[in-house]
Amino acid sequence: METVIEQLTDFDDEKMSSYNHSELQSHLAFLLKLSYRTQYSILTELDFDFASGKTRPDLAILPKRKADWLADEIVVQDIPLTTIEILSPEQSLNSLTDRIYKKHFPAGVKSVWLVVPTVQTVSILLPDRRQVNFAEGVVADPVTGIQLKLSEIFEG
Repeated sequence: METVIEQLTDFDDEKMSSYNHSELQSHLAFLLKLSYRTQYSILTELDFDFASGKTRPDLAILPKRKADWLADEIVVQDIPLTTIEILSPEQSLNSLTDRIYKKHFPAGVKSVWLVVPTVQTVSILLPDRRQVNFAEGVVADPVTGIQLKLSEIFEG
């Protein structure tokens, strides 16, 4: 049986954070909770153990689920509908998209938001390799129906 420490070291491919990354992650979580908390569970930095591999997306959007404060989960088996990945300064775009296509989509994740802070864009990736890119206007997820103004996501 793996210990919690051994389980957590399996997430080695995860990136380091930064101020802007953390600010953006917190801001996205706030905006999503503000508008969609009754429909979805919006979770940050949660460890998932998919059949395709272990991963820790910046945010995960799951069907609404009630927290059980007496029984916690260190590594979650549920599959999110959508994950959100924010490119960090020390992370390559290739390594991030590789993780998305090798771990998230094979597990059953339906859409992944790829957020690139330096150019203030969001791309929604889909399992069939289609993507929808947003450099202005409203970011609209075709899977969840979630919509956020890009200007609000990157509000300073």
